[in-house]
Amino acid sequence: MSLVTWEQLPDYEKFKLIMMGVKEDNVISRLHKKAIPFMQRRFHSVSRDDATVGNLTRDKTVDSFLIRWLKEIATQSKLDMCLVIIEEGCRDMVNHQFFKDEVELVDCALQCMYLCTDIDRWSTMTTILSKLPHIRDLETEDIKRRLKLAEGHVEAGRLLTNYQVPKPISFFLDAHCDEKGVKQILRLLLSKFIRWQPGRTDHDWANMWRDLLSLQEKAFPFLDLEYLLIEFCRGLLKAGKFSLARNYLKGTSSVALATDKAENLVIQAAREYFFSAPTLACSEIWKAKECLNIFPSSRNVRVEADIIDAVTVRLPNLGVNLLPMAFRQIKDPMEIIKLAVTSQSGAYLNVDELIEIAKLLGLSSQQDISTVQEAIAREAAFAGDVQLAFDLCLVLAKKGHGSIWDLCAALARSQALETMDSKSQKLLLGFALSHCDEESIGELLHEWKDVDMQDHCETLITLTGREPSEFSEQSSSGEFSGRIDVGSKDKEPQFEKVKSLLSLVAQTLSSPNEYDWESLKENGKVVSFAASHLPWLLKLSEDAEFGKRLSSDTVSTIQRVSVRTRAVMAILTWLTRSGFAPRDDMIASLAKSIIEPPVSDGEDVIGCSVLLNLIDAFHGAEIIEEQLKIRENYREFSSLMNVGMIYSLLHSHGIQCANPAERRGLLLNKLQEKNKLLSSDECNKVHEAQSTFWNEWKVKLEQQKTVADKSRVLEKLIPGVEISRFFSGDVEYIESVLFSLIESVKMDKKYILKDALIVAHTYGLDHSTVLLYYLSTILVSEVWSVDDIMEEVSDFKEEILACAEEVIKSISLSVYPAIDGHDKQRLAFIYHLLSDCYTHHEESKELPLAVDQHLVQPRTVGLAQFCNIVGQECSRVSFIKGLNFKNIAGLQDLNFGSFNDEVCAQINEDNVEPLAKMVQNLVLIYGDTAREDLLSWKYVYTHYVVSSLITLEDKAERETHFQSSEDIYAFIDEIEQMYGICKKHIGFMEYQGVLDIVLRFFTIILPIHKNLRNVPGDLTGKECLVKLISFWLRLMNDTEDLFLLDSSSERFYSECSITCLRVFLDLLLKEIVSPNQGWGTVVKYVSGGFKCSVAIETFNFCRAMIFSGCGFEAISHVFSNILAQFPPGSFFITTDVEPSVNIQDLPNLYLSILETVLQEIARGSAERQSLHYLLSSLSKLEGDCEEHLKKVRLVVWNRLSTFSDNLQLPSHLRVYVLELMQFISGRKKNLKVFSSEGPTYLLPWEAWDDLQDRTIDHENTSDDPTVVKDSSSRFSSTLVALKSSQLVLSISPSLEITPEDTLSVDSAVSCFLRVSESATTPSHISSLLAVLAEWEGFFTARVDDGDSAEPPDAVNNWSSDDWDEGWESFQEESSMEKETKECNNNTLSIHPLHICWMTVIKKMVKFSSQTDILKLLDQNAGKNCGVLLDEDDTRILTQNALEMDCFLALKMTLLLPYEAIQLQCLGAVENKLKEEGISEDIAHDHFFFVLVLSSGILPNIITEASYGTTFSYLCFMVGNFCRQFQEAHASTIKHGASIGGERNEEKLDFLFVKLVFPCFIAELVKANQHILAGFLVTKFMHMNASLSLINIAESTLRKYLERQFEEVQERKSSWENSSFCEPLLNTAANLRGKFENLIQSALSLLPTDVR
Repeated sequence: MSLVTWEQLPDYEKFKLIMMGVKEDNVISRLHKKAIPFMQRRFHSVSRDDATVGNLTRDKTVDSFLIRWLKEIATQSKLDMCLVIIEEGCRDMVNHQFFKDEVELVDCALQCMYLCTDIDRWSTMTTILSKLPHIRDLETEDIKRRLKLAEGHVEAGRLLTNYQVPKPISFFLDAHCDEKGVKQILRLLLSKFIRWQPGRTDHDWANMWRDLLSLQEKAFPFLDLEYLLIEFCRGLLKAGKFSLARNYLKGTSSVALATDKAENLVIQAAREYFFSAPTLACSEIWKAKECLNIFPSSRNVRVEADIIDAVTVRLPNLGVNLLPMAFRQIKDPMEIIKLAVTSQSGAYLNVDELIEIAKLLGLSSQQDISTVQEAIAREAAFAGDVQLAFDLCLVLAKKGHGSIWDLCAALARSQALETMDSKSQKLLLGFALSHCDEESIGELLHEWKDVDMQDHCETLITLTGREPSEFSEQSSSGEFSGRIDVGSKDKEPQFEKVKSLLSLVAQTLSSPNEYDWESLKENGKVVSFAASHLPWLLKLSEDAEFGKRLSSDTVSTIQRVSVRTRAVMAILTWLTRSGFAPRDDMIASLAKSIIEPPVSDGEDVIGCSVLLNLIDAFHGAEIIEEQLKIRENYREFSSLMNVGMIYSLLHSHGIQCANPAERRGLLLNKLQEKNKLLSSDECNKVHEAQSTFWNEWKVKLEQQKTVADKSRVLEKLIPGVEISRFFSGDVEYIESVLFSLIESVKMDKKYILKDALIVAHTYGLDHSTVLLYYLSTILVSEVWSVDDIMEEVSDFKEEILACAEEVIKSISLSVYPAIDGHDKQRLAFIYHLLSDCYTHHEESKELPLAVDQHLVQPRTVGLAQFCNIVGQECSRVSFIKGLNFKNIAGLQDLNFGSFNDEVCAQINEDNVEPLAKMVQNLVLIYGDTAREDLLSWKYVYTHYVVSSLITLEDKAERETHFQSSEDIYAFIDEIEQMYGICKKHIGFMEYQGVLDIVLRFFTIILPIHKNLRNVPGDLTGKECLVKLISFWLRLMNDTEDLFLLDSSSERFYSECSITCLRVFLDLLLKEIVSPNQGWGTVVKYVSGGFKCSVAIETFNFCRAMIFSGCGFEAISHVFSNILAQFPPGSFFITTDVEPSVNIQDLPNLYLSILETVLQEIARGSAERQSLHYLLSSLSKLEGDCEEHLKKVRLVVWNRLSTFSDNLQLPSHLRVYVLELMQFISGRKKNLKVFSSEGPTYLLPWEAWDDLQDRTIDHENTSDDPTVVKDSSSRFSSTLVALKSSQLVLSISPSLEITPEDTLSVDSAVSCFLRVSESATTPSHISSLLAVLAEWEGFFTARVDDGDSAEPPDAVNNWSSDDWDEGWESFQEESSMEKETKECNNNTLSIHPLHICWMTVIKKMVKFSSQTDILKLLDQNAGKNCGVLLDEDDTRILTQNALEMDCFLALKMTLLLPYEAIQLQCLGAVENKLKEEGISEDIAHDHFFFVLVLSSGILPNIITEASYGTTFSYLCFMVGNFCRQFQEAHASTIKHGASIGGERNEEKLDFLFVKLVFPCFIAELVKANQHILAGFLVTKFMHMNASLSLINIAESTLRKYLERQFEEVQERKSSWENSSFCEPLLNTAANLRGKFENLIQSALSLLPTDVR
């Protein structure tokens, strides 16, 4: 290419030439070296040209050369090269050489992907997407959406390729425009998946479903999930995966399929299988059935299964083999049934099977089944099976299947079936006659008449048992054939006989048109019947035996007629059919039998119709008159009377009728009006027509009817009445009978007022008297409700009011006293009736009624209005069952004596409002003159609310036992519910009542607290308290709204109470106050009562918080909120007795509360817990109120100090207060501060000791630690002196110890010696010991404080160099332990009061209190207060004791750390043992052994020969103890443990076995007495004497010591109860502490090779 050509090329063509021929491996280098620089130069030059004309930026819609080139190669399916460039572009995003930014890069990559038309590059596309950078810019949401969409399209394309329906990725962009095509693709996908070989597993299908969901989500969101599920299930069904299809048809987690759609899907699949079956035994049939079995209980599915069963099983059994496709082409299933009926010979016999097949094919309606039966019947008749055809025709005739009439008629007329009876024949002919065509009516009707007559005759034969042949000479073989078998010579006599018989039943015609008897000879059927059956019928019609009617309730009236009547009917029927006119006597006979009683109205009408056929109409009237005479029943009589009137009217009208049709129409018209009485015009017509006869007959009938009507009325009203006495006018009898009748309605409700008044009017009784008597009777009757009474007298109201005065008197004198006051509906009715009567009486301006003029209270309304108001209120409260309204009001005034009590007794939740309204309206009757003692309507509300609260309080106090928070919560719920009910009533109450009620809602918690066993401190308890306080706040807010309506109202609480409760609720929710403290606060606050004063409410609430254990932070928070809300002048409490108290700050508040507590204590109150709570509230430094706390503490401390200095108070109170001060100061935490049991709910004050130290007088610089230095010690001295004075009062009332006596040790010793001189009894010794115990804590603590005043740095300075070598020299220090102990002995700490202790012990020795002395010395051994006696005191004491008991002296010295004195006393014991031996008194002294072992003197006794006797004494005791233990052990094994537990001796044996003996053996081993130790062990173990060899003994000894060492390791707690070691508890404990080391050291001295 020439340079000119190159220059003429567009820039982009030049770029394409540069990139021509590149491959994936060199495209990047080509771009970097040539293409990119070229592209940048071209765009930069363009940018500069654009800048000259004001375009500072390149158009973003114009792609760069690289992007255009990438798009082109993408269309050429060079996607791999695009991948390489895009990947390099991602790495080059910093330099922006390839792409301007990330958005351009992503957009280019997406366009390249969608331009690629390959359908197998999904992996490359996935790689491209994975290389693209993550875009974070919020303005690029569109590119993010496209990127996410492309990822889904790639995944969808991969799936379609896997399922062999590949599509390019661009297909997915416009897929939503071709929804039909997408669905076709999915169906193709499923179709190919089904045809894959080998067949797919359930797992493959499950994956297929997941892939379909993925396709829908990522590529085809416009497709409905339900459609996907339907297509997927259709594929499963086509593939034969019926079990899996069943699961998916029930729905998945993402979509559910409607039942009808699932069933249709299954039905369609089954039909496809079924109609594609080439044979009836192929697998497609089985698949169709299995497909339908997915929904076996579905009705629609069952229909399809029935069709398959009919075609494949049922029809082939009948010889019909239809392929499914052929079956499909038959539209009418009836054609298949007809085919089955005619397919093979005898197929019609399977009637039930054919009907069942028809039902399976859908022919299940009654009409369809009848059509099937018709086809079978016709086929049966065609095949000659007349019986089957006859049976089916009978069934179809009863169903009314009209199209079978021709076959029915043919069967009825044929003689082929001998078993056909006349009834069946008649039925078939009648059915055929009802449905036949016009041409066949005449013939069929003639046939039916003959059969009907034959049926009548057969019925008579059956009923009578008599045959016609018994009464005739002719055979009956041809009776209905129309032929007679007689010769011509016998014809004349025969006809004459027939003629004579006919003359008996038929009219003789004398006119020229007389019946042609000659033609009768040719009518053989008439002659035959007359000759053979007429004599028989005449005989039956005349025989009285057959005159009774047949009794059956299941047949019609006509069918119940007698046999004789039936015979007459048969004769008449034959006559009319044969053209003969029947005689009147035959017609009359039939009419008489029909209207013979008992008879119905219908039978009377039928009888009248028969009588109309008489030629002589007067004979019919005679028959009617005869029947009237014999009828006793009024209904039957009246019915026949009406029939008679109609009969005469019909005869009169019948003259005008020209033909039978008109006569028939007239008959029907009049019979339809049979119950309508004849009008006067009609009667006149009758009279005009036949005046002579019918007028007389009419009058006679009317008279009879009038008498009958009156008799019927009386008989119906008064059964058993003597009607003749009524007609005769016996007034007394009439009155007695009528009033008795009225009296009967009192017990038996009968609506007879109208009838009674009619009788009274008819027979001349007073109308008003009867009416009033009836009214009074039903008013007092319990069976008559008010509604019944109103209904009965509603039509007679005017008549009642007309005799108003009599009504008022009757009600006042007889009705009102008889009515129960609880029947308020009846009373209300009476009041309204009286009101109407009074009103009518006033309006009629008659004389005034004589009413009670001595009313208790004058009314403002008249009697009429009074009764009206009372009646309204009585009706208002009628629903209150227990209310006796007679106690509320009388007839003229209220019942003041019981009004209040009755109203109050009935007040409850359901009726409080009606009762209040009633009281309001009734009291208003009296206006301003109402009595003062009459309760008001507002009191009704007050009484209800108060009684409800009292009930709730009683329940809380007596019935409910609050054991848990749930019980309290439930009760508070009840309180809230009660308030919710009462809230609407409280607004109607008086102001003072509202105050009392609201206060009760607060105090109702007091019974809860009283019955509460444990204060709820859990979370539920907190919820209860929060619920309660919230309720109170709501109650106060609601009450505030009421008070706003009355500005003059005074409250029982101030706004301060609301503030306190709100702040306290906040503290409770923040858990600054615990539920226990909260309950205590609200209970104490409510118990203290409410005062409408800010100062008093503040004082009470803060005091309640303090006395409930709340901390200072909570109290300060509440007080500060109150202080911020109210002015300073509100915090002064002024009383008439004392000056005003100021509580405007916390110190004054606490001081005021403390003052009240101290006053109660000074008065002798034993309740001191409040003071403890007050002091404990100041114990902790918490929150940001430290400065306030210090001020309050100081005020409280000073007030307590002043109180304790009050010499006028009893000493025990001063002691108590000083003890409190000493305890809260925190300086005596380790001592028993209180003389009695320590107080509960008391905590020391944190950091108060340090604060007090800063107030010490530093001028006191004495070095004597026993001299009092500070105020705290001064309080302690005073406290000790007071306690000591109380203790020495038991020695002598004159003795007293002053605080000066306890200022120093010397003064204390001097005082004690002075007091001890008066001690002369052991009880005095106890008092002295108590004084020393009190002083011990005081003086020893003071010495300890003096000793601890040295700087501790020399001891605790861990940073000194001396600690560097501490760990290395640790073992050397262990070896020096013994030397250290000896040095400590030389520096023993002597008790500061040792002189006092020596004085006491001397007196104890004097009183021989050996056990007490040992116990005293043993107890001191467990303390760190120094040795009780110094060496000189011990020596002096020992000298005195040796003179009395050397063993006691030795025991005492063994408890003291003076070895020289111990050896001196040991020598005395040695001498005594040598002189006197071992007596019984000292042979069992366990404690002597314990003291010897614990003191460390035993090695001296063992090793020094001078103490041999003492050593022998110890060995003797060991043997004695061993024997004693073994005997006790053997007894325990034999007899079991004692019932009362171990005795003390047994416990001492335990002490010997577990402690004394092992320690003694260990000491022997340490003293190198191995043989003796081993010998003792073998003896103790009760071994044979022959085994007591040295080597065995040593082995046993080692084994014993090892066992003891193991036991002491295993059982650390076997000495938990060591009270049996008294009086040497501490000594035994010390020995037990040495036991393990002692055994271990003894084991170390034994040889290890002993076996």
